[in-house]
Amino acid sequence: SHFRENMASEKKRIAVIGAGPAGLCTLKHLSQSSEDYEIVAFERNFWPGGLWVYTDMTGSDEYGVPIHSAMYKKLKTNLPKELQEFPGFQYPKEWKSYISRKQCLQYLNEFTDHYDLRKYIKTNMLVREVSPVNTTDQVRWNIIYSDIRKLGETTQEVFDAVFVCNGHDSKPNIPDIADMDKFCGKILHSRDYRHVESFANQRVAVLGMHYSGEDIAIQVSTQAKRVYACHRRKTMSPSFPDDIIQKPSIVRMTETTAVFTDGTEAEVDSVIFCTGYKYSFPFLQEGLISTENERVTPLYKHMVHIDYPNLIFVGIPKQWNHFPQIHNQSKVAVAALEGRAPLPSKEEMKRESDQEYQDLLDAGKPKTYYHFFGDEDRQWRFNKELAEWAGIEPLPPVMEKLNDYVMLERFNNLLGFNSIDYQVTGPDSFKVLNK
Repeated sequence: SHFRENMASEKKRIAVIGAGPAGLCTLKHLSQSSEDYEIVAFERNFWPGGLWVYTDMTGSDEYGVPIHSAMYKKLKTNLPKELQEFPGFQYPKEWKSYISRKQCLQYLNEFTDHYDLRKYIKTNMLVREVSPVNTTDQVRWNIIYSDIRKLGETTQEVFDAVFVCNGHDSKPNIPDIADMDKFCGKILHSRDYRHVESFANQRVAVLGMHYSGEDIAIQVSTQAKRVYACHRRKTMSPSFPDDIIQKPSIVRMTETTAVFTDGTEAEVDSVIFCTGYKYSFPFLQEGLISTENERVTPLYKHMVHIDYPNLIFVGIPKQWNHFPQIHNQSKVAVAALEGRAPLPSKEEMKRESDQEYQDLLDAGKPKTYYHFFGDEDRQWRFNKELAEWAGIEPLPPVMEKLNDYVMLERFNNLLGFNSIDYQVTGPDSFKVLNK
């Protein structure tokens, strides 16, 4: 598919859904690749930045549209900025390594303006349906959308390609716990956690101890009467606070207590689920994709739709160094659209993705782990694989080295890891500035 042939006759129209980090990087690479694209990004918030746009509101906004931000008031990034940088666009030198959510949003806005991307972004837009339109040569895409301030009105436009960049942290994964409806206290998902003060003097159970679970349990413990950290992890950080009581998972609720899998129970006032998110693409026409077992199919290399190669997903992988990885992935996505990253036959693409899934299952991974890139060196292998495929530079080796160091530091020093500052000194080297 030589997407850029016949360019002279008419500009190719390209839609980007979402203007968070993935959408912004995709806009950058599209606009740098060709001046012959007519690009429109649809962003449902009032401002680009995706997840990093903070609001005190939870649930639905003033227009009745669900709030997607999972930011909380006192959030600091869980990786140093040296691992969360778009290649070629640096953070201000004077900033500490672990930055606040405000600084992160400022960085995204500076990136947007530096590459002059704002002109492509339509804010306050809710994409309602994306559906294929069969034309003679190549499938085009019909997009129906509304301004969220006027949900009664819809607009339709046709595009030659669509990049799906809507993120994966908006639809909460709510565990199915028996008798949850009987519990008289408060139950919320970490997506709706905003202020630690809401839990003053309470007994709180936090279920799920990945990054946000640890962070929220530690924050809440500064105000709460008692905190239970409920999890299935084999090893917890040796630096996990002693005053937080560790418990196995919750198996059922009563009116006033949580009952754990080991048969013990505890009186609690609130339960916070830090149980992650589910993939959700409510705007894609029914049947275009499946998200069964948290595996988005049919996708080649976690990104290109196998039946419709001009429908490309950026940012599906979880638990990786999001900003740099997504910057490179979106560059590869544009190369795939333009034929510079060649696609094998449909059968071969399907076989390769099924084989990768099978290999993970054979390695004993849970069946929901297909897009989980946090284990061992999977994200770095994938980065090299994409770079080879598209003929671009992979991320420098210092990223993996620093990431390994930072992860170990976090494990051993949960309460202090985010006050350490780092400096990258070369493509293969870094130094610790203040330990």
